[in-house]
Amino acid sequence: MYIGTSDLTTLRWLCDIPTAPYHEHFVVAALRSWYQSHDRHRHIRWHCDPAGNIHLDYHKGRGISRLLVLEAHLDHPAFVVTSRGRNGLVRAIFRGGVKPECFAGASVLLWNSPAPQATQAELTRVPAQVMAVTPATKSQPLRAVLRTNGTRIRTGTIGTWHLPDAAAHHNLFTARACDDLAGVAVCLCVLDRLIQGRITARVRVLLTRAEEVGFAGAIAAAHRGWIPKNCAVIGLETSRTTAQARLGHGPVIRVGDRTSVFDPDLSGFIGSTAADLAAAMPEFKFQRALMDGGTCDTTAFSAFGYQAGAVCLALGNYHNMAESASGQNLAAVPSAGPMIASETIDVRDFAGEVELLTALCRVFPRYRPGSATLRKKLLHMHDRTQKKLLYS
Repeated sequence: MYIGTSDLTTLRWLCDIPTAPYHEHFVVAALRSWYQSHDRHRHIRWHCDPAGNIHLDYHKGRGISRLLVLEAHLDHPAFVVTSRGRNGLVRAIFRGGVKPECFAGASVLLWNSPAPQATQAELTRVPAQVMAVTPATKSQPLRAVLRTNGTRIRTGTIGTWHLPDAAAHHNLFTARACDDLAGVAVCLCVLDRLIQGRITARVRVLLTRAEEVGFAGAIAAAHRGWIPKNCAVIGLETSRTTAQARLGHGPVIRVGDRTSVFDPDLSGFIGSTAADLAAAMPEFKFQRALMDGGTCDTTAFSAFGYQAGAVCLALGNYHNMAESASGQNLAAVPSAGPMIASETIDVRDFAGEVELLTALCRVFPRYRPGSATLRKKLLHMHDRTQKKLLYS
């Protein structure tokens, strides 16, 4: 499926922004800039909750009682500098799920700032090398010693893997972080379509913090009731590719993760919407799978009583851990060490997810949870083709 130039620009722009759990401020600043441009503020209401999650509300039309929430997270596993030593050494913590053995021989980019409140444009990229790591414990994140070129590094500096900026090679998209900045990009592209099409819908994009360290922002939003209890939540993720969910085969209707299975009514509605879209657009493809490579925010919302489902993009090199994933052109994937590489998605999957979520926003006012619709369909089939044979 073809990806538009503006959507690809949004995807590249977001996936180049340095971010870390609890240090998502550069992404938030970029979102604020996006919101304030092209008169978007006239169509969307911006709200930042006490935990720092971003709420973007689009509401056009009357009589829509139930809210659809599209949720993605703002962080990605990364380093944060905690102290400076001698001879160009700095100490940092690393938050996020990356195996300790993957750090050996890896190179890092430190996004150094000249002042505490520096903008992303003012950052300088300082190369560093991983010298030693201390694995995480229950009370401590992984700790690392990094060697720099001697540049004075400010504490609080974010460190990402030393990988090139985002790029698309034919259909393969590579970036330092697709998880979950690609999900954030999908949300922005969907909002732009709602605005441009003047689509009748009631939708909130919820962009949460610190998912990579235990769904902190999502738990706060669910526990504090910052989204209505009667809403439906669709979590947007990038999830490790599997034999059942491959790059280039379309967005994945994620029926569950490693921890839980998601709401069957909402998953069924997403699936039927995808099937209708595929019937109308032959180039649209989708997949349906249990993506059990990790646990996502959707499980947190489910645990707090929300009706929750998920759609995801198949992801190569999950959390930058290099792998031989089906569907990847490995020669086109940059690396930052023997076991660290750019994350990858397929731009056709991204374009398909934008189409699917836009369609879901459009038809969601007709959604009625429960089994009545399916029961009616089954009874119709039973009466038409089964009764005569079954009871003869």
